[in-house]
Amino acid sequence: MRTFYLFEVKDNILKNYKYNYEELYELLESIHYLKTEDIVLGYNIFNTLVNPLKKEEFNEYIKKNNLSNENYICYNYTHTINDFYLNETTKMIINNSHIKIKSNKNIPSFFHNIRRLKNIFVCDFDNHDYFLLEETIYNSCINV
Repeated sequence: MRTFYLFEVKDNILKNYKYNYEELYELLESIHYLKTEDIVLGYNIFNTLVNPLKKEEFNEYIKKNNLSNENYICYNYTHTINDFYLNETTKMIINNSHIKIKSNKNIPSFFHNIRRLKNIFVCDFDNHDYFLLEETIYNSCINV
């Protein structure tokens, strides 16, 4: 099971880290693992790196793109895909600051919906994995 955190990174930050996403990942990872007494500092750094998500818009966009899928369920801001034919179990929770996706797949189905959005940076803090979604998902489609 993998847990992905998706962030909408600000344009200027993405340009600064274009050739070194590792530094951007390390900053987000250090914020993710902050102790509670340092939360104010982490919040300020986080706000300089990441745009807040338009939660309502994003939620409607995901619903609209998946309503015809019989394996899709939505409740408030939680979206689930249980596809027994493709052996996929994925749960996505939309928050104001990020999106959290828990899946048994390396490339969850929701990535294909989200890839059209710009500047989405994906982090898997448990496996030390990170990538810019719009660049990586296309490469994955080509390799299949």
